[in-house]
Amino acid sequence: MSEQENIKIARQFLENLNKHSSEANRSLFADTMRTDATGEQQSMNRDQSLMYHKKFLDAFPDLHFDVKDIVAQGVMVVISWVATGTHTAPLSTPMGNISPTNRKITVPGVFTSEIRDNKITRQTIIWDQLTFLMQLGLMTEKDLMSMTSR
Repeated sequence: MSEQENIKIARQFLENLNKHSSEANRSLFADTMRTDATGEQQSMNRDQSLMYHKKFLDAFPDLHFDVKDIVAQGVMVVISWVATGTHTAPLSTPMGNISPTNRKITVPGVFTSEIRDNKITRQTIIWDQLTFLMQLGLMTEKDLMSMTSR
C-alpha cells in the first residue's frame, strides 16, 4: 500500500471519531490489532480499543479532534491533533469513574497507526493527561508541585 492510501485510512479513523461513530472503526481495525494508550495499564485488543474510544465519545458528546499534522513513512502514519469537548457524562478510567464536571477541555495528542493490508494493525495513543485532569478541575498546579517535590 502507498503512504497516501495509509493516510486515507488513518484520516477515516479520525473522521469516524468526529462523527461519534466509534463502531464504524471496527472495519478499519485488523482482527488482531493492538492499541497502547496513555493511562491504560496494558495493550487493548480490537474490541477494547473500540470501547476505549466510545467511553470518551460518551463522556464528551461534543468531542472533536482537529488535525494539526500528518506524517507517513512506510506502514506508519502519525496524526497530531487537538481534542476539544465538554465533559457532560461520567468517564470510566482505570482509577475509577469521573463524574461529569461540565468543563471544557482542549488537549493535544498523537495517534500513531501501523497500517498493513488496508487495516490498522497497531495503534499508539499519546495525549496530555495532566492538562486534561487540570482542565477538569481534578488536579491543580499545587498538586503537581507537591508531586514533583517528593
